[in-house]
Amino acid sequence: MSPPPGLLCVPGEVGPNLTEDEFNDWYDNEHVPLRMAIPSILTTSRWVAVDGKRPHHLALYDLESCEVLQQPPYNTLASTASERERHVQRNLQLLDRRTYDLIEPSVVPPAAGYDESAPGPILITMEIEVKPELEDELNRWYRDEHIALLAKVPGWRRTRRFIIREAGPAKGSDAAEVTARGKKPKYLAVHEWQSTASFDTQELKHATSTTWRMKMFESAETWHGRTYKLWKAWAK
Repeated sequence: MSPPPGLLCVPGEVGPNLTEDEFNDWYDNEHVPLRMAIPSILTTSRWVAVDGKRPHHLALYDLESCEVLQQPPYNTLASTASERERHVQRNLQLLDRRTYDLIEPSVVPPAAGYDESAPGPILITMEIEVKPELEDELNRWYRDEHIALLAKVPGWRRTRRFIIREAGPAKGSDAAEVTARGKKPKYLAVHEWQSTASFDTQELKHATSTTWRMKMFESAETWHGRTYKLWKAWAK
């Protein structure tokens, strides 16, 4: 059986030792192109937070599977990194790396006209941890109710769910703080929207206030959401 598609998720914070321009120039013109040259890295998207929370930056890499990260040419990139790449990564305040496996099958197909080369442009990530005895119900709620309701919201583009495979080690001056927070939540949902106007609709209010949804929310150990806007996207 072939491994599921994977996701590399990298929250980041520039910090005081680099400028945003320096960080973005390195990311857009060196870091991402080297990775997009690898056939098994299918898409990359970069996002910036619009919720006032930190970390401010997020990069998402869609992978044929997470196994490609353990194989050449990806696993040789660190040893061949340029001096600029080494400089930037040494001076970043935070680079927090997680890998995930896609939960298949997709429950609802993307909205009509969805283009992977132009995702979003608004993204909500939702990290959830529940007690083991509630995991089956959480997955049933997503499968049987939640994503279908989200798909009825004007401006919804796509929803995908993942299960964590590996987290860290983080790099940067805040790495110890990230490590001290403990393990990352097991489940990640990634919701793409056309605009934030969707958040004020009756359809979304209904999708996020059903009896079943409130039961899962109130019983969750972690229910952590973030909101971003698209910075730039790359696709094959």
